[in-house]
Amino acid sequence: MKKTILQWLLIIIAIFSFRAYQQYDLSSGIVPSFNSKTLSGAIVSSHSNEATLIHFWATWCGICQLENDNIQTISRDYRVLNIAMQSGSDADLQAYAQEHNMKTDNIINDNSGSLAKLLGVKATPSSFFISKNNQIKFIEVGYVSTLGYRLRLWWTSL
Repeated sequence: MKKTILQWLLIIIAIFSFRAYQQYDLSSGIVPSFNSKTLSGAIVSSHSNEATLIHFWATWCGICQLENDNIQTISRDYRVLNIAMQSGSDADLQAYAQEHNMKTDNIINDNSGSLAKLLGVKATPSSFFISKNNQIKFIEVGYVSTLGYRLRLWWTSL
């Protein structure tokens, strides 16, 4: 019994250590200011007076594909900047978005990785929960459920 508990404890420590490493250089405080063009041609800003989810993902990321429906659901009720990292041209992303029933009015192509670098993102998916006063309130690396997104955005919007 002691051996089993110790093994589980080591696994938990390893998971938390890996998550800490993934989040080490991520931005905190006020979100860095940037303006970008979405796939639909709209210019969007990282700064806003409403709760915002800035979500980094990639077409080649399996967890991102599992999480896609969660992001699409959340984007109906909250402002979402859906940033595709190193996932090809705008045409490639348009095709991917159509194939996966994604809205294109909030997808930003960060093919160069400049936005990921600006916020310190090293892993996908990475999500930043931004308050009305542009403060980063929560950061998550890895899969987040729809309820998890909804609760963090609700808390962020208070």
